[in-house]
This record gives sequence, structure tokens and C-alpha cells, in this order.
Amino acid sequence: MKRAIPIVLGFVVITIALTWFWEESGRLQYGRFLKRVAPPIYDAIGFGDARVGAFRQRYINWVPFVGLMLVTPRLAWRRRLGGLAGGLFLLFSGHLALNLTERVHRAAQLPFVPSLVSDALPFVLWILFAWPVVSGWFASALAETPGPEHDPDDGDETTTTAGDPS
Repeated sequence: MKRAIPIVLGFVVITIALTWFWEESGRLQYGRFLKRVAPPIYDAIGFGDARVGAFRQRYINWVPFVGLMLVTPRLAWRRRLGGLAGGLFLLFSGHLALNLTERVHRAAQLPFVPSLVSDALPFVLWILFAWPVVSGWFASALAETPGPEHDPDDGDETTTTAGDPS
């Protein structure tokens, strides 16, 4: 438990700092970036009329991903940096895909399923990129979980005594 406290505090500090950056200028900068980069991508894949930036409030999902990748203990730096690069690219791709949902569902709100996918994606990507460490956590947690013990006096009537005809 004592080892978890600095990790949690580190995650909190990193995510607060990244959220502050996002709210101060990152959202605007990223919106401008998408408006330059996304139209040629949409043209190349046949969705040239897709709107860009409609769901900009959902684009903040990179913050928990970066925070988790930075604070995950015992994750090799090569895997950490490769995971950050690959994960941020996949999140960017998810943002492009998120804009395409407006073509299907034109409303002020994002549909439930794309919203759920967008919100879960950073955590799924973190688990995938940090798998060597995360899988060890699962394995150690399962190893510590006591298995069911069989108590002969638990009411299980599968055995009979010599004098009992039932």
C-alpha cells in the first residue's frame, strides 16, 4: 500500500498539470491542428464532408493515457516511449473516427456507444501497452486470492454412513 501512494500522487499531479495545459491552450491548438490535418485524411478515405472538432470536449481522453503510461512502475523506458507514441497516434485516430459519428447521428450530443468507446480507449490502450507490468499485477492478485476450501461438515450430503440406508 505504501508503494501505491507515490504512484497515485504522481498520477494526480501529472493529470492535473496536463488538464490545466489542455484547458489553457491545448484544446484550441489541437482543434487548429485537426482542422488542418483531418480534411486531407477524410478526403483520402472518402469522407471529405466530415466535420472536424464537433466533439472537442472528448479529445481530452489523452490525459489519463499519458498519466498512466508515465507513472506505471517497472515499465521499460523503450516500451513506455513506444507505447506513448503508438497510443497517442491511436487516440488521434479515434478522434478522427469520433468526428465521423456525426455523419450518422446529427445531434448536439455524442451517441452512447462512441462516447463509451472514446472514454474507455485510453485505459484499454494503457493495459495493452503496459501489459508486461499490468499482467504481473493480475497474476500476483490472483495468486494471493485464497481458493475455495472444502469443509466436510458444510452440509454436502454426497457421502453416506455405513448404517444409513439413504
